[in-house]
Amino acid sequence: MRQKQPLDVEPVWRYPLPMPMPGQPVCATEHEAIQQLSKLPSPPHVFYWTDDERHCPEGWGFIASVRQGVPPEGIEAELEAWTKQYPKAWLAVDMRDGTVPPSITRPLGETLSSLRRSVLVIVSRSPEHEDWPQWMLPF
Repeated sequence: MRQKQPLDVEPVWRYPLPMPMPGQPVCATEHEAIQQLSKLPSPPHVFYWTDDERHCPEGWGFIASVRQGVPPEGIEAELEAWTKQYPKAWLAVDMRDGTVPPSITRPLGETLSSLRRSVLVIVSRSPEHEDWPQWMLPF
């Protein structure tokens, strides 16, 4: 029999993902991401797409998410060039409170899903984020 009342849908992801997958970004706080990456048998090279190089954790590369005088198409071109130069690297996107989000023409979720690589979205509070599931290794 068909259910007639609306389904009870929560605004946040109920279950975390054990690993980021190409096309499915996950979110974590910066501390959680560093902790999870250190548990991997061979940690990947991670680049931080952020508004200031000083925000990069030690050992992470930097990709500018905004540049004065550079239009969104230029930021997207830099990201595209990065994907070709570092085909196995992971991307971490700085979406913490108080940072300037990436200056791009397409919606961020669409852009990240189309990268076809592992993407970590760095947020201020990971369990309560609506757009991406939390990253939590099973061990």
